[in-house]
Amino acid sequence: MIMVQQPSSNLGHLNHANSAVLPLNNSLVIKARPNGTLFGRGEGHVLVISLSNTTKDRPTAYGDKTRAVSTVSKVVQGQVNDETMQSKSSSIWKRIAGKLGINIPIVLLMIKYQDNHVADHFLTIGYLIPIMSILAVPIFPQARFIQNLLVASLLVCLAAAISLLAMWCAVKARENTTHISKEALANGPVTGAQVSPSYNAAASANMGIWLFFEVWLINTFRAYRPQYFLPSIIFSIFINITGTYGTLFVTMKQVEALVSRLLQTFFAGFGISAAVSLVIVPFSSRTIISMLVTEELHGLKTILEVQGQYMLSLPMREWYGTKSSTTYARSANKSWFSTRAKPWPEADALKKVTADVTELQVKVQSELRYAKREVAWGKLGSKDMVTICQLIKNILVPILGIESFIGITDRIEKRGGWEALRVPKTADSLTESKSNSLEDKEKGQWKEILEQLNDRVRQLQKTVIEGFDHSLYTLELAKRPLSPADTDVEANSLGYSAGERGFAKYLENAIQDFLRQREGPLKKWCAEMGVDDSSQLNGMKPSDNSLHELHQSQLYLILDLEYSFLVTAREVLNLVKYADSKVDDGTMSKKRLILPTCKQMKKWFWAMLSREDSNLDYQVYSTRSGSPTVHLGDAIQGEKDTEHLRPTSVWEKVTDKFRVIPDFFGSAESAFGFRVATGTMAIAIICFLRNSQQFFIEQRLIWGSIMVAISMTQTAGSGVYGQFLRFSGTLVAMVASYIIWYIVDQHPAGIIVFTGITMFLYHYPLIKSPNNPVIPMIGMVTVILIVGYELQVQKVGILRSISNGQAYHPLYELAPFRLATVVAGVSVAFFFTYFPSVITARSQLRKDLGSCLYILCNYYSSVHQTVALQSRDAEGDLKDKGSPGRRLEKARIRLYVKDLVLLQGIEKHIKFTAWEPTFGGKFPQASYDSIIRFTTMTAHASETFRVLPIADNTQNTPGSWLKDFKRLISSLEPTSQEVTSLLAIVASAISTGRPMPPYLKAPQFMNLRQLLNRMDGDILSTRHVLEPGYTAFAVIQVSSTMLRDDLEGLLEETKNLVGEAKFNIDGTGIENLNADPVMMGGRGD
Repeated sequence: MIMVQQPSSNLGHLNHANSAVLPLNNSLVIKARPNGTLFGRGEGHVLVISLSNTTKDRPTAYGDKTRAVSTVSKVVQGQVNDETMQSKSSSIWKRIAGKLGINIPIVLLMIKYQDNHVADHFLTIGYLIPIMSILAVPIFPQARFIQNLLVASLLVCLAAAISLLAMWCAVKARENTTHISKEALANGPVTGAQVSPSYNAAASANMGIWLFFEVWLINTFRAYRPQYFLPSIIFSIFINITGTYGTLFVTMKQVEALVSRLLQTFFAGFGISAAVSLVIVPFSSRTIISMLVTEELHGLKTILEVQGQYMLSLPMREWYGTKSSTTYARSANKSWFSTRAKPWPEADALKKVTADVTELQVKVQSELRYAKREVAWGKLGSKDMVTICQLIKNILVPILGIESFIGITDRIEKRGGWEALRVPKTADSLTESKSNSLEDKEKGQWKEILEQLNDRVRQLQKTVIEGFDHSLYTLELAKRPLSPADTDVEANSLGYSAGERGFAKYLENAIQDFLRQREGPLKKWCAEMGVDDSSQLNGMKPSDNSLHELHQSQLYLILDLEYSFLVTAREVLNLVKYADSKVDDGTMSKKRLILPTCKQMKKWFWAMLSREDSNLDYQVYSTRSGSPTVHLGDAIQGEKDTEHLRPTSVWEKVTDKFRVIPDFFGSAESAFGFRVATGTMAIAIICFLRNSQQFFIEQRLIWGSIMVAISMTQTAGSGVYGQFLRFSGTLVAMVASYIIWYIVDQHPAGIIVFTGITMFLYHYPLIKSPNNPVIPMIGMVTVILIVGYELQVQKVGILRSISNGQAYHPLYELAPFRLATVVAGVSVAFFFTYFPSVITARSQLRKDLGSCLYILCNYYSSVHQTVALQSRDAEGDLKDKGSPGRRLEKARIRLYVKDLVLLQGIEKHIKFTAWEPTFGGKFPQASYDSIIRFTTMTAHASETFRVLPIADNTQNTPGSWLKDFKRLISSLEPTSQEVTSLLAIVASAISTGRPMPPYLKAPQFMNLRQLLNRMDGDILSTRHVLEPGYTAFAVIQVSSTMLRDDLEGLLEETKNLVGEAKFNIDGTGIENLNADPVMMGGRGD
């Protein structure tokens, strides 16, 4: 133990004119120099320590050396006086706290660490406290934060238990292999954890094996449960610290001291983070949902306003095409996705705002499950919030139908006009002279019907927008306008304004007016176009029949568009009625304590253990973890085991359980954990070798091994991308550390303030772009590692700081060292991403695309089965969990969400492919883009069938007409089976990369109009045009046409990608039969 004599008792002797010498003991002499450094020499060791932080503290003359020696003794004993901080006024502090609330844990911890008791307790590992507070992420909403905190706490306790076991084995290995009766001990990382300076091979080998196992275990867990990426990082930090220092301990008392102090450090960070999240700056998921719902309702209002401009632009489009575009080549599928010949800003604006609102809905659905688990003080309960979100989702579905009308228009224009929707196409067509003579007239009539529809829609949309305002006011999501000028004068004159009683009746009347007003224009247009009586078809000429089909297709489009607007208004009416019901039952009268139910808590518990890949935010946290794997078996029927029959005997049933063990170790997740453990040991092995163990600890190479453990991902593209971001984030943090430390001339008070400002700036991109948290998270941790460590040195003294075996470096050296360890870590991670084998984002993209199509074929089948149940009135009560309709609904939602999750992952894989080096030919980006687009459009076309108005107002529908229509729905079953089979074949071909079967064609949908005419010759008369079933028929006709085109394009692009199997020998030649039989498959690249 080094004792420094006080200057008052023995100042020592002054040596030369530029140094003061302090006699300490026989082995070490420390000199205090006027230039602000300590110079010590003893037993072969040389120590140079910087003392002064400012020029005013430096002795500049011989007479100042007494003060220099006094400063030296105080620094060596860790007794530097605390810096005084000037406090601001209360109001200013509140404003600053409101702005920097997310930085409070960092600032509080750094200020608290200036206290002597705290500094003396945590000593050299105190800087880990703010790091833990960062990794606990107090800016998370409360439910999400608590879940993260619980898992992190459990993992830390597990890490402590495993570390104790591992270090116990190392201690016993040292005891059994050393011949020294009592080893000399040196100071360790914490008080009471002295270490042995002598190397022991048995202890080092033991800790190396344990560290490999621990890294494999936590990264396998990270791959299985990617939502716990941050707790996994915390676990990795703990085991890396204990795994490296565990080689130096002699007794279990020292081991327990380290583990105990680490637990205190980690949980101190967790505790302050919890206090900030739950008390100082509380932020709940309910608050987020309220904000998102409010924003979403305002976004829906914006969509309706943009729809008005879109409807005005419809008559101006090239519906009849140009003469040069009348011929369409089916092979030119890329033309479907090419730019328009004529710009359409109204359509682009509608697609943009619709996409923005859809993204908000995804965020709402993702946050909703957390809101149901929170304890809150408010008015709306969890069931109320679920119902409101579901009602808004129902509004969005028909709005997406309107947005898809843009695609229909584009297809018609690119194919040369109305010829695209003539189903089926006949051999006869209109002569050119007749077409030219009728074109101007038809254009005028088509423009007129669109303008009339626009007039009706504008009146309805105006009331629907007020319905959104009514819901906002009634549910207290927005304040009612105080100024009379802000209200609708016309509505007030009728006694129905948004937020007032009776508005639901006002909206209902507007919907009925819309239905009444549509009758006249529709029948008039049908009469003018010659489609008022389907019985005329029997005596028509072929050319007239073709023209009739064209007009019939136009009628279907009008009905489809009308239906989308009508359903939107009805869903808004449902939202308005529900908001009024919450006022009627007293829910909105007062606030109350809202507690989660036992069922919700049970679901929360099982959700914490599950993969959660059925949640719409799965791709967000799985991408952070680098392991976005969606399991198909969770949503569809289990796959049949091709190598085992179902176990029957007791022995077979018992041993069947053992198969889980090799399945687990042979899984992709376990392989990922093994790869990460190998990469980590590539750096950590330095700590377990005799000649490099001391160097590893002194130069902090532990952070290089930690960087390997947290930066490796399952695919090369995401790995390279993440490693680049980690390097960039560390580089930026290094520069920020220089600014923080030197701009205030190394004063702790100024450093703490600037650190808080830096944390605030780092949190801005973290909040604005939560999908890319790498740079802000790694930046904050790096700043704390560098600046926090230097503040710790200032407080506890240099000698205490180097007592853990780590060499002291001033900040201008420590920051580059930190960058070097990160570079080493990401370089090793990059190497083991490609060695010994590589999983590229391109291969994962192909597999996920195949999985997406496989789920899509199941989804399409469930949608068609739902429609069939509706047509037979066999759905049952949807409130009954056991009813067929309810069970199909749950399965359908689960499949649709998983499909969306996979599509999100596919988009990320496409971005990551740009970060992968290409060897050989180029990646077929265009083919994959086309298949993805066809997949998305097929999913939307399938969803369209689900919202058919089969059961709407059927009480007024003639029985025979409705009966014939239901027979039509039932007759579509064979075609549905063909669609499902095709999607399954395409999914298998893309997943395996094998060629498609030969002669495979897309299913041809039945001619529904001719089929209905056989059932009832008068069934398509315009006398039935106002029937809900007639509208359903129009929606089916449009959706079937789009689905058929999408399937044909999907099949063709898949053949271009994987090829088509060839079993004939005509093309190869007899002389080539024995050359290479493998190449006869004709597989494309």
